[in-house]
Amino acid sequence: MSFAEIVLRLGVAFVGWIVIYMHLIGMLVVRIARCPGSDMSPWKMTMATALLTLALSFALTYGHRLRGANELARYTALPLLPLLPWAVLVSLPYLTGTTFGTHNVCDVRLAMSSGVMPAGWERAWAPLQLAALVAIAINGWRVWRLDPARED
Repeated sequence: MSFAEIVLRLGVAFVGWIVIYMHLIGMLVVRIARCPGSDMSPWKMTMATALLTLALSFALTYGHRLRGANELARYTALPLLPLLPWAVLVSLPYLTGTTFGTHNVCDVRLAMSSGVMPAGWERAWAPLQLAALVAIAINGWRVWRLDPARED
């Protein structure tokens, strides 16, 4: 295996972890965000990072299959354990209020009704977040369970 391939594999894995953590921290911001003037920036940001998270969570195993790389790098998954359930709890009210209900994301956050119907991206926000969280959990588990002696 060439040096360039080793750098590429490790780079993909670590960029994947950085995007996953950025997404989960963004989910924490959504929990405390306000909607001044109907500003939906935290929800739009986590919508974009959820798409990146979906793509990069499947690339995690690509970099972690290197012999010697997985022993230490897989411990980057441990801080995700308390963040994943928290992010699920943040997403669930939006699933019922926006995806299946008639409230926009600011209405769900503030527990009120402004009468404004949710846009299409708002209806897709919670299912996309949950899909990203499931992808993180599955691929984080796969990274943890990788045999470091086996190299693909």
